[in-house]
Amino acid sequence: MDTKMFNLTVRQLNQLSEFRECFVEYPQITEIYTIFDRLMFNSTAGGEQESLLLTGDTGAGKSALIHNYWKKFTIKKGRWSEMPVLNTRIPSKIKEQNTLERFLLDLDDIKSSRTRRSYKEGSLTAGVIRTLTDKNVKLIIVNEIQELIEFKDAEERQTIANTFKMISEEAKVSFVLVGMPYSSLLAEEPQWSSRLSWRRHLNYFHLFKNSEQSKALIPDQSGKLHFAKFVAGLAGRMGFDERPNLTCDEILLPLFAVCRGECRSLKHFLSDALVNALSESKDTLDKEILEATFSSRYPNEDNPFTCPLNELKVRELSIETRYDKDAKFKEGKLIDRTFTDLLPVHMLLSKTPLKG
Repeated sequence: MDTKMFNLTVRQLNQLSEFRECFVEYPQITEIYTIFDRLMFNSTAGGEQESLLLTGDTGAGKSALIHNYWKKFTIKKGRWSEMPVLNTRIPSKIKEQNTLERFLLDLDDIKSSRTRRSYKEGSLTAGVIRTLTDKNVKLIIVNEIQELIEFKDAEERQTIANTFKMISEEAKVSFVLVGMPYSSLLAEEPQWSSRLSWRRHLNYFHLFKNSEQSKALIPDQSGKLHFAKFVAGLAGRMGFDERPNLTCDEILLPLFAVCRGECRSLKHFLSDALVNALSESKDTLDKEILEATFSSRYPNEDNPFTCPLNELKVRELSIETRYDKDAKFKEGKLIDRTFTDLLPVHMLLSKTPLKG
């Protein structure tokens, strides 16, 4: 990449790269990692292995969570090196053979189509089991598991479920299946239900909650605090000597307006703002930079950083992405996420703002 157009020094580029690669762990993620650890331990102890279904909408942080856990293990490249955690995904063309070939590819066990053809029909499963055992794999994380739901028939899903069961039993390894919210439909099918004994869901950040007395949304200070702590964690990883204070209401609430509670969207916006701050040799990230960053990214939208706080309104996730398996047409099966109408944030304003 040509960094000259942004006037970035090598040190600044490293600062940016470290932020883009950073990960902020909060209590729910810590709990999920504890389950990962338990599943790996159970693999060592033998017996019947359990599986975890981890769901979350697009941008909730599933892939970042997986990558952060996976990189904790020193994994050397090479066919014979150990790999405690296999990080793989469901291939776009879903068949039992394609899925097993993807496993072997991510296990660094096959390098070419010629090598793949050397596995005779019926021996792929045995090859996967043997390689998992040789590499001492204790946990298999399979991302994009919703691909098994989208436009696939029950027979193919059952075939893959039976294959996963055989792999788990023979290699004494647990599975973590990761996907979109509607991946929970897998748990409704008999061949999957009993095998998904652990289930967790990653939510978007939120500032409102349902009232106990009515269906109306009311401000949720605990949701705001959770979001603020996450933003503070990101601010602390920006690499400035003067840590940005992004948790005062004048910045925190407009940031929520930008991302609507989506983790990925928030980090992308702050990454772009960091580029702008570094390009201008700023000592920290301030509201002026955030205002300019929003204007450049969304030139035709009202800028939340210039809006008076008592007039600021936000949207947050209302209904997650769904899958209608009974829809008559393919185009109608996948139903996109829905956000709330604009919600006023004046009731969330703090008398004693959280410091960054």
